[in-house]
Amino acid sequence: MGVQKQRLDYLDFCKVFAIFLVTFAHCAQQISGSKFPDLLLSKDSFISINMAVFMVASGFVMNIEKMKTTPTSEYIKEKAIRLLIPMTAWYLMMCIVSLHVPRFATYWSVYWYLGAMFVCLSTIKILTNFIHNIVVVALLSMTLLSCIPMISFERSCYMIPFLWIGYVLRRIVDGITISVVVVLFCIYFILYHYWGIDYSIYASPFHVWEISSYSVFTLFFRLLIGVVGSVAVIVGAKKLISYDAFKWMKWVAKYGPYTLMFYTMSFVMNALLARLLWHINVYINSPGILDVVAIAVTAIMIVMMYYVQLLIKRNRWLRLLFMGEK
Repeated sequence: MGVQKQRLDYLDFCKVFAIFLVTFAHCAQQISGSKFPDLLLSKDSFISINMAVFMVASGFVMNIEKMKTTPTSEYIKEKAIRLLIPMTAWYLMMCIVSLHVPRFATYWSVYWYLGAMFVCLSTIKILTNFIHNIVVVALLSMTLLSCIPMISFERSCYMIPFLWIGYVLRRIVDGITISVVVVLFCIYFILYHYWGIDYSIYASPFHVWEISSYSVFTLFFRLLIGVVGSVAVIVGAKKLISYDAFKWMKWVAKYGPYTLMFYTMSFVMNALLARLLWHINVYINSPGILDVVAIAVTAIMIVMMYYVQLLIKRNRWLRLLFMGEK
């Protein structure tokens, strides 16, 4: 299974927090039968921060020096095993549970985050082979991915800035004070007040070949709210987790290593959920009730997924297929 990497409790806590938001959002969608459910707790604010937290966390631990010394074919193969194989296996499982015929376009769009992660990391790796200046690599990688025509499976031009924000954050995180964190949270909630679903990557994707003032505005707005919110959450967690009153965060952080599998497996769970609850969603599809039911179902699903992954880890082939681990 390889050497276990040193874990950062506060980063793992943030990943669990993000996967809870993602799973909660998907649960609410399946229970309500609506792509953008009417929730009491938020106006789909999870879209402004959930994937951003994941990407910033990935950039936080991105090892550029290892990228430079690892052969390109070996690196891309490793990422394909880690990201694309589980993505494919769980997508086929989702199709079986939902009784849908597998479709290539749907395959990429469902697990778009993993596709974007693979594209971003592969692009950075290839550029580091020729360019030694990290700033140039960062700027060029963001520029190149912004010029790729928008395809449903990869929203890399939106995700890659968060990766680099995480890379920079790792180097300055110790110098960020709690006062700065408070200011960041205040800015996030101000931005959240003006947030609308039309600003999300789902409603207004950025396409450099069809650029407009509105597409540029929405791109920068969602990048700004995502960066501010993600940095506030990660640094805030780092500050709080050291206090005795917040020791429970370390307990939650123990589930951090499993969040990638939680993400892939949750789509299968939600496909099953849709088949079970479609006939009663009319009774629970209202603000408040939907929130409570979705939160409860999310908690149950995460516990179930934890025990399922324990079973999968017992078999090396299942572990490779569904977890991307050798």
